[in-house]
Amino acid sequence: MEQFDMQLMLKDGAFADYQVKTEKNSKRYEVYSGESLVASFEDDSQGSFTLSDNPGNIDEDLQSRMIEQLKGFSA
Repeated sequence: MEQFDMQLMLKDGAFADYQVKTEKNSKRYEVYSGESLVASFEDDSQGSFTLSDNPGNIDEDLQSRMIEQLKGFSA
């Protein structure tokens, strides 16, 4: 399992830290806050990601911010 740290600026200007976990050569990326799964994304192999699981009930703004960061991990 590969793990990466991700820090995002939220729409209110605050920063939030997340951990991204993925299996080597997997197209699925899981985003955690501490031990809690926030969201899972699937790499569509065309430079973008699709939200596949949303147990943290993230909003569209946070989703798009996470996707922009994930693009750097999958490159």
